[in-house]
Amino acid sequence: MWSTDDPPDIIEGTVPFVDIETAFGITIDDDEALNLYDMVLEDAALRIMELQKEE
Repeated sequence: MWSTDDPPDIIEGTVPFVDIETAFGITIDDDEALNLYDMVLEDAALRIMELQKEE
């Protein structure tokens, strides 16, 4: 994942999100990436499951 001390300016399309998209068969746009970035792990996992159902 990313450093919490120096996060990237743009997180969409970064390796961690590309890996998540590939593993779960979802697409994460910039707004969704920001939402997921700010979530705790449990909430992010639930959101990823919702995204899977939507696709």
